[in-house]
Amino acid sequence: MKAIWIDAGNDAAYHKLAAAGIDAPYFDIRDPRVTKPYLLGVRDQLKAVSGRPAFPGVYAAWNWYPTLDGAGFAEKVSALLEPIAKDTAPTFPGVCLNAETHDVSYIVAMLDRWRALRAKRTTSWTLEGYQGGLFDAVARIHIAAAKVSIQPQAYTGAMVPYDAIDVYRNLVVHGFPPAQVEIMYDAAHLPAAWSGSCFTQGRLP
Repeated sequence: MKAIWIDAGNDAAYHKLAAAGIDAPYFDIRDPRVTKPYLLGVRDQLKAVSGRPAFPGVYAAWNWYPTLDGAGFAEKVSALLEPIAKDTAPTFPGVCLNAETHDVSYIVAMLDRWRALRAKRTTSWTLEGYQGGLFDAVARIHIAAAKVSIQPQAYTGAMVPYDAIDVYRNLVVHGFPPAQVEIMYDAAHLPAAWSGSCFTQGRLP
């Protein structure tokens, strides 16, 4: 799967996404336009343009809700998701949880609570690159058990690129399951072949 964050308030640029091989546009879960019918329309329109199945989803960031702890953030996202995901398969819509905090207990609580609420929902968690050393064995066990796609970001906050292989290796050498680790790329600098996610549609060439 190739996912991309759609900038808040924007629609998918279907032909641009199709040209880039992107099949999973993710939208700001707070956007009132982003309803179940809206995402069904996105799915159908992207499939029509690309000729391939499409898997739209939603994203949420931990720093939107600074007064909430990790479990509270998971509960907030689950509540926002409820009307969108009611009576849907676990793959539609997918959810990306952006939690870049260095508070490991927050992340563990977030993922534990999320899976208690949304046991089978297709989910990714994105974090800053080069954070593998923060997590002890117990935290890694909880994170692995959550069965989420773990997506370290191959760029800094100022969008200076990191080496994607090195970012991947940083988590794997610290004990994260290799099969769960993907990369969150800068959409302005996508490699010729990739999978995972990228940020954002507005940065696509």
